[in-house]
Amino acid sequence: VSEKPGAVHSSGHPMTPNAELYNPSTEYADKLISRIGQTPSWIAKRIGVTDKRIRYILDGERTVKGETTPIQMTYTEQFALECLVAEAIALRM
Repeated sequence: VSEKPGAVHSSGHPMTPNAELYNPSTEYADKLISRIGQTPSWIAKRIGVTDKRIRYILDGERTVKGETTPIQMTYTEQFALECLVAEAIALRM
């Protein structure tokens, strides 16, 4: 029985959550999603959020009944995206 390794950072070290590295910017979210190389819908399913949530994160806001609210990804969402980036990079090697 072989175990699949967990996500590994580009430095080669296992990825460990560290909320001190939280970067909620729309630009960083866009960069992560672009590097994964999958559709936003696929990514949403993998990290357990809705397609709308991914769109709101990328837009940086949502508008409901004419009222606009700023939206940022949570650290948990960021870490999940970073893990998918690490997986995408590992699969390309």
